[in-house]
Amino acid sequence: MNGCDERFHYQNHGNETGFLSLMNRHSYEFFGDLSVTILGDDGRTSRQYRRMYDQFATDTPIDDPDLVIEETTADVEAEIVLGDPDDNYGWTGEEFVIQTESNFMAVEPGWEHLRVTPGFEPFYAIYPMEFRIRQERAERGQALIHASGVRHEGQTTLFPAWRGAGKTNTLLSLLREGADILSDDRLWVGGDGTAVGYPLGVNLQRYNIGSFSEIEPKYETATERLRGEVYDFIDERFDRSGSLPEKAVDFLNEAYLDSGREFVNIPELYPQSAYLEESSVDNVVFLEAAPGTDTLSLERISTETAMSTTSAICNFEWDGRLREYFHAYDSLVSDGSMVAALDAVIERERAAFRTLFDDVATYRADVPRERDWGEQGLDAAIAETITSLDAPRAVESMD
Repeated sequence: MNGCDERFHYQNHGNETGFLSLMNRHSYEFFGDLSVTILGDDGRTSRQYRRMYDQFATDTPIDDPDLVIEETTADVEAEIVLGDPDDNYGWTGEEFVIQTESNFMAVEPGWEHLRVTPGFEPFYAIYPMEFRIRQERAERGQALIHASGVRHEGQTTLFPAWRGAGKTNTLLSLLREGADILSDDRLWVGGDGTAVGYPLGVNLQRYNIGSFSEIEPKYETATERLRGEVYDFIDERFDRSGSLPEKAVDFLNEAYLDSGREFVNIPELYPQSAYLEESSVDNVVFLEAAPGTDTLSLERISTETAMSTTSAICNFEWDGRLREYFHAYDSLVSDGSMVAALDAVIERERAAFRTLFDDVATYRADVPRERDWGEQGLDAAIAETITSLDAPRAVESMD
């Protein structure tokens, strides 16, 4: 494993004896914009980085990384707390603390060193990390968008969406038709009409695996395999009617049987598909879940509609959480200015989005909320719909 043999001394802030520990060190380089070192091996954060950011891992340890994320089992003692005892923001005198029940993330001023407990939600540390990359790329007129993206039959189409609207299933439907990939979950767009690939591991949910027969779930342990098999057994035999018993079974499945996030590399699934570093955008199709219909539909939308939809998605995915973090940080840390930094990035990103949407065709697709796309024919329908799109550049405004 990349960097796994490297051992690194670190200071355990929460240990009163101040002794030094040894931890595995994993290094990542992101586009030349940010270097990151993860200290740890067994927590959720280190595991997710290894699976999600495998394409960015480097075998050469980074002596002076821009950001260190360190897994810790030490405690924190805040002098000031904002919030209730279990979920709060705090200040220890040295670190800003985000506490979520028994887990926390502790941040040194400057956001260059983060400590996380093994059970802390990994994305809550990923968002501040990606914010550092966003700052660099916003200066160059690029913006992070929550979207999948492919190039198929000479056209590049992006699929921004809220979670659960069908980004990954849309991607898989087109990859099996021979498309190349920019990304599954997020990518970078520029006001010059280009999209920059973000080759992350694809996070497969159980319904993604169930919709595509060529995908076989992978399990690292026998326990994960057993959980997955029991989950599938119940899922296949339980009538999904939207009733209270169904919701209860869904809750129990997700809480106790689901084996967690499954990240896979696209070439392992579809060897004919390649990661794209960059491509000119032809169409942007916003995916929206439509539980009340069984037919896929598509309509053109205006730049203003595309902008408001994108703002809502970005706020839900990362900006809303970052804004809450940064407001608390600025109120607790002397000379804190993270809210202003976030506002500056968002302003530049919105400008890049607007320029892009003014220059390409933008659509909204209402996607039936079905668990098995293959059985319902949605995989073929989305592939046919996207293939039939025109690719007009410099389209007229619809406002």
